[in-house]
Amino acid sequence: MAVDSEGGRIDSADLLACGRDAARVWEHAEAGTLDEHERDCPHCRSTVADRERLAGIVGRMAAQELRPPPNLVEQVVAAVVADLRPHDLLDLGDGSLLSRPAAAATLRHVVDSMDGLRARSCRITQAAAPAPGEPGALHVTVGVTARFGVDLASVTARVRQVMISTGDRAFGVAVARVDIQVVDVWDER
Repeated sequence: MAVDSEGGRIDSADLLACGRDAARVWEHAEAGTLDEHERDCPHCRSTVADRERLAGIVGRMAAQELRPPPNLVEQVVAAVVADLRPHDLLDLGDGSLLSRPAAAATLRHVVDSMDGLRARSCRITQAAAPAPGEPGALHVTVGVTARFGVDLASVTARVRQVMISTGDRAFGVAVARVDIQVVDVWDER
């Protein structure tokens, strides 16, 4: 964690190539208080230009008259009714159930806590129960983004191990299969 010139903490991912915090440059541009560096630096000028373009787009959008679709009430009612239906549940055995979205969020969090990876999606399916009162095994498909340069074979093997362990320890259900799709790569420059 870095500290900017005004004493605020900033994440290194928010820094421009020149070392300035992009959010602070935006604030200075909005207040009309750009310093000499921010006025002359190509990175800061680009950030200011982006802010001005975005402000123009937002201004045009705000000026547009809103016309809700004619079926807005029906859409809202359908969304409310759909939310009242029972969520897709995983059978944990002995009558215990777990919301599939909650289980997927847990597994995504596990991936997000690993160095070099971020979860994009997580889908869980469950096999039929092998016997009454016993949960069926889980099949997890997770989409991840990886930091450029990480050893994909190593990190995906770790993801498999952690997902299998989490399924067993946190859910009490065996994870029989973990499919990992690397859907994007990011660079920390």
